[in-house]
Amino acid sequence: MAKKVFGPASEKQKWFLESNANIIVYGGAMGGGKSFCGLLRHLRWVNDPNYRGYIIRKQQTTIMKAGGLFDEAATLYRQFNPKVKVNKKSMTFTFPSGAVIAMGHLETDDDAEKWRGLQLSAAMVDEATQLSEDHTLVLLSRLRSKANMVPNLFLTCNPSPDSYLRKWIDWWIYPKTHELAGRPNPERDGRIRWFIRLNNEMIWADTKEELLETYGNRDEKGNILPEDSEDQHCRPLSLQFISATIYDNPPLIRANPGYLANLQGLKRVKKERDLYGNWDIREEAAGFFKREFLGSPVNDFEYDFVQYCRAWDIAGSLPCEALPNPDWTAGVLMGKTKFGEYVILDVVRFRARYGEVIQRIIQTAASDPQGTQIILPQEPGQAGKAAGQMMIKELIAEGFYARMRPTNKSKVIRFQPFAAACEAGIVKYVRGDWNEDFFAELEAFDGSRGKKDDQCDACADSFITLAQKLNIPSFSAGLLSTNLKSNNPFSNI
Repeated sequence: MAKKVFGPASEKQKWFLESNANIIVYGGAMGGGKSFCGLLRHLRWVNDPNYRGYIIRKQQTTIMKAGGLFDEAATLYRQFNPKVKVNKKSMTFTFPSGAVIAMGHLETDDDAEKWRGLQLSAAMVDEATQLSEDHTLVLLSRLRSKANMVPNLFLTCNPSPDSYLRKWIDWWIYPKTHELAGRPNPERDGRIRWFIRLNNEMIWADTKEELLETYGNRDEKGNILPEDSEDQHCRPLSLQFISATIYDNPPLIRANPGYLANLQGLKRVKKERDLYGNWDIREEAAGFFKREFLGSPVNDFEYDFVQYCRAWDIAGSLPCEALPNPDWTAGVLMGKTKFGEYVILDVVRFRARYGEVIQRIIQTAASDPQGTQIILPQEPGQAGKAAGQMMIKELIAEGFYARMRPTNKSKVIRFQPFAAACEAGIVKYVRGDWNEDFFAELEAFDGSRGKKDDQCDACADSFITLAQKLNIPSFSAGLLSTNLKSNNPFSNI
């Protein structure tokens, strides 16, 4: 009987399996063999009795379902070593050397606390874009090993434009100005870069030495430390991004040539994502808004405005270790013209504690056009109402017109009138440094939880407020034949 051979099937799989970077992101299109290679990579160290490897997904049910990750791992590891002990109850694989590979999940903050007590020689996160950044960083902080190896975290995933990983691998991806925007850049594919985290932000360099020269005497908050300090100095870590497509998995193409044909026959969006591994492409029908609806930017001085409104969506958290990516406080200023057009004039977005938020709102109001209505959200419950009333009192005391708007309707219902007006061509915008972040959030909005929607909510409330005061054209009648005195369709929103 021929001996079973385990190893890479392509050059990129070899890069992944042999990498000694602290973090390896092996991600991209469908059919690249990402999950299998992630399971296979653990076998590098199973002859070391001190090795403790982990395989992690967001939800345990996806691990244990029939034919899922556990079954796939059990088949592979038994083929590699028939003496491996497989324990489905504890989700562990114990090798004759004493090395252990275990499976687990990480979905909630309670789950994260359990992982904080472990030491990980190496950890594979499968479908890594499903995890939050802070949960991934918890795993990174637990990389410690008595085994003879460099502790590492390897992340297998498909592209996701809204994932924290898109930000991490930005250097390896063609920029938005390139004709292949969003696809991995083959000239940078597989190259290792180094980073440190200062104030929850990643600072990058081509070498470890560059970072040490500039930041080696600082702590994670950027404070300069004396050389003999016992506090934790910044520690550069290496990251390697390796793209994966079906072309990097020849055995699959040979075994199932129809799979490649199916990918090649997909529509544009799915083809870009599933065949080419595009990290920026979005489902065209997933959301309600496209920036193309608004056309080119306009000059605000060309319009005769009859009303202004700045609506706010309020948050009160700063980034921290437990919550590195909290919600934003966002304020959208919109003007309405005497001809029933709407112009987005300004968007501000910041993070501050609740005590500072009202002061920032007052400062913004002072620079907005005179007579601008200020809309604050009235959160459900007595506490939310009381907090809103306190802010309203402070704004009125400063001489501004402010009121609350209930947020008891779904985000989708609140956003749809604005999206419909955009599609009808009666919403414009002025050029500003806020444009890109604003449009990216609105295009990604689909009402689902987990996505940032602070600017969406503020924009919807600003539009609805202005639409209630003066009737807007009917979308179906056409702009030229619209009866401006018809009933306002948004009065009940």
